[in-house]
Amino acid sequence: MYALSSDLPQRSAPAPGAATTRPLHIVFHVPRCAGQTIHRHLSRHAPKGSYLRVRKRKGPSRFLLPQYQNVETPDPRSVNAVSGHWIGRSIEQYFDDRPIARSILLRDPVSQFVSHYNFRMIRYISQGLQPYSPDIAYHSRQRNYVTHCILRTFAEMSWPRLVSLSTAERYAEADRFLSECSFVGDHTRCDELIAQLAPDVGVPAKAETRNTSGQWLQCVEWTPLKMSDLSRSMIDSIKQDNMLDQLLWENWKDADNDRAQPSLRNFAEDPLAKRAATQSSRLFNQVRRRFHRGWNAPSDLNTNVWSSCTIDPRSAG
Repeated sequence: MYALSSDLPQRSAPAPGAATTRPLHIVFHVPRCAGQTIHRHLSRHAPKGSYLRVRKRKGPSRFLLPQYQNVETPDPRSVNAVSGHWIGRSIEQYFDDRPIARSILLRDPVSQFVSHYNFRMIRYISQGLQPYSPDIAYHSRQRNYVTHCILRTFAEMSWPRLVSLSTAERYAEADRFLSECSFVGDHTRCDELIAQLAPDVGVPAKAETRNTSGQWLQCVEWTPLKMSDLSRSMIDSIKQDNMLDQLLWENWKDADNDRAQPSLRNFAEDPLAKRAATQSSRLFNQVRRRFHRGWNAPSDLNTNVWSSCTIDPRSAG
């Protein structure tokens, strides 16, 4: 039987006498899972210097080092919350005398794909690029996108380690990561998460919904893809191709703090030839999507449209 590995980033217990009354909240932001709602709420209402939004590391070093930029805060003791797409567990070393409360919102793979597709097409159009079909988007996409995000980015698992794991092992490691969080749930439970953060971070317990399709469509002309536009066979294929994401979401969407420890599951492994064909198709469609959207935005593009949609002028983040 597979044993859960011990090489995921771990954090030592607080030193004797260390302050334990005010936890540091780390919100791991899976794309299209209400992260912008949380980010803008904290940016607007949290006391100055108490909230940190982590950005993506640039350049070749991101393949060898954590994918987030180095944390630059004058006094880590003043920070009460950290969030971001690219945040990794190693960030906890900057706050070694603080108890850590980790949170993450999930989404089923079908609606996550649809939302992510619409967001990307709207972004491209606003930047002067062209949209492409859902079929190209799906076949250029990482299978088990959310599981991969958890293991590769949040848990900071190395590529050699990640590719060496079986399907069952990847599920067990992602399930274990979620079991170490203080709040896990479906993205529709965003209000519950914010209410849990509010007393420690010093923000209102309810936030205004942000980054929705309706808000984006006020900035860009685009007919969004709907769940009903997908064929039954494509929905079934998405669920089957992304079985780990589907099972993690089903098991954790209504979770509470008393959830049992992670359990092991058995999965049938795809033949090597099928895995190779899937990766080849993905690389081919990544080239196709760049060709269809255009390789670069026009040099004379006015970026005010994108900026006006993404930046809240009242945000301090």
